[in-house]
Amino acid sequence: MIDYTSYADVVLKKGVNLKKGQNLLINCNAGNYDLARVLAERAYSLAAGYVKINVHDNYITKARLAAQEGEQLEYFPNYEVVMGHQMLSEDWARIRIDSTEELDVLKDADAEKLGTASKAQRKTMKFVSKSMMNDEHSWCVIAAPGPQWAKKVLGENASTEELWDTLKPILRLDSDDPTARWEEHATKLQDRSRKLNEMKIDSIHFKSGVTDLTIGLNRISLWAGGPAPLPDGSLFFPNLPTEEVFTTPDYSRCDGTVNVTKSLKVLETMVDNAWFRFEKGKVVDFGADQGQNVLEKFLNMDEGSRSLGEVALVDENSPIAASGLLFGSILYDENASCHIALGAGYPTCLDLPSGVSSEEDLKKNGCNTSLVHTDFMIGSPDLDVTGKDAGGKEFLIIRQGSFVL
Repeated sequence: MIDYTSYADVVLKKGVNLKKGQNLLINCNAGNYDLARVLAERAYSLAAGYVKINVHDNYITKARLAAQEGEQLEYFPNYEVVMGHQMLSEDWARIRIDSTEELDVLKDADAEKLGTASKAQRKTMKFVSKSMMNDEHSWCVIAAPGPQWAKKVLGENASTEELWDTLKPILRLDSDDPTARWEEHATKLQDRSRKLNEMKIDSIHFKSGVTDLTIGLNRISLWAGGPAPLPDGSLFFPNLPTEEVFTTPDYSRCDGTVNVTKSLKVLETMVDNAWFRFEKGKVVDFGADQGQNVLEKFLNMDEGSRSLGEVALVDENSPIAASGLLFGSILYDENASCHIALGAGYPTCLDLPSGVSSEEDLKKNGCNTSLVHTDFMIGSPDLDVTGKDAGGKEFLIIRQGSFVL
């Protein structure tokens, strides 16, 4: 039995920065319920108000897709909406444990039906995702080792304990004071963000053997990394682990071709060897060796699903990249590689006037809006990243996969 106590404490204290009396929602799958239970127990020991665990199950989703058609798949219960509004009004913290024990469950599911059901849920609950992306409440995405994930990452004979031993140094749990280690790491990411902001970058160019992509930034784009501020000024980590610095690009300025260098989940389905061609900010052509039908449903989710909402820089020397492993979890793989996200942008990465939050206002300021936000890893050891300011001055940011700032 794995002792998750120190991990849970880091997630609760640094991840969501749980306050005394604050309520907590934990979303998990059956395969990682053990960690959810430890988080709940530790949350109560830290004086949480009330803890709710929601268990999601891709096997049940698969059964629904096989049995239902049309309007049946568009149904989404109103009690979820009521609960969502209540949780926002009461400032609940949220933890989501990635579904790494069910990576391939929906591999052969009907992509059309999956798209219909996903769109109905995302559209109905968009008010929640909007609040989270504005950092109005604390949230944290994590993952837990399990037998299926261990086999995916380390091989058929690997155990959950062996995967946990691999994850501990990545999570900075291999020290007497993991919380202090995360504070030190936060300082490094914040310093890197500060240097990028001082460059006043207007566009950023990614060049490797398989990628030639130029992304335009907004004049009010802000780079961020590590902890994010809440309305009261306190800090939380949206992802644990995290190695990225990121910003919100101008959704109308992206041109070129990019290859996705790591497999990933799209609509809970694995996609391999994807590629995109952009013109004037939109994906105009794409492909994938596996999961192309699901990728197509994702790209047609709404008007914003073919444009960028995020661009992120990650050093190929990060602990995750240095492991040399493919984790099959966006949470981990995006923090091993530079990446872009299709879908909604982060308003918090724009220097916007107070009160500017409507979709129309965000789009006027270059911020994409969408029901979706999915990261696609594009980094590689031969990747060069160059920034250019409005006057044409160039800054080499990453050479051969490594930061040179």
